[in-house]
Amino acid sequence: MNKITAKQGETAFELHQKILELKEQMGVRFLTMGKLLKELKDNEYFKVLGYETFTSYVINSEIGFKRSTAFGYIELYKWFIERLGFSVQRIGHLSLNEMNRVLSILKKELNESEKYPFKQLKARSKELISEVKDLRPVDFKKKYKDEKKQEGFEDYLAPPEYVRCAKCGKWKIIIPVSDCCTGWLSEVHETVSAKVFGEGKKICRS
Repeated sequence: MNKITAKQGETAFELHQKILELKEQMGVRFLTMGKLLKELKDNEYFKVLGYETFTSYVINSEIGFKRSTAFGYIELYKWFIERLGFSVQRIGHLSLNEMNRVLSILKKELNESEKYPFKQLKARSKELISEVKDLRPVDFKKKYKDEKKQEGFEDYLAPPEYVRCAKCGKWKIIIPVSDCCTGWLSEVHETVSAKVFGEGKKICRS
């Protein structure tokens, strides 16, 4: 790669900032869309426009949304703005996928709890919003997938990490042997011995 000039660095930063600004505007628009669609639906204004049902309106009018898309926007507005009391600007910096990831975890945890006081629900949503901004999508998903697997155990074990080998390009799993099930280790040993070393494959010495 050619050496990056100061001008290129400045341009790249400016473009990145503009992209982030547009992303935030998109989040605000998704929530505003949910608000408008909800108002139109709740007041049955779609009938004034000549449609018998709200679904018929969103599908067949000029907006041409899928039913699930329209109700998805409405749900985001109802949860974040009406139920949790956030401002559109506060949530608008999230992308549509980020909003949905936060809401998915929040609803799941709410369903698993008999009572979830509003203050606790609001605090939890703030934690999730912070995490969804700080973590990559794959890491956010992995975090909650791993936490689910810890349930039922008193102690906590750090989940395995995995990286691509810089030399051969395949996966390397990083985990303390002491944290591994001995039965599983025995199975891995047998499999590795038979399928790797037994076939005389070249071993990566990274």
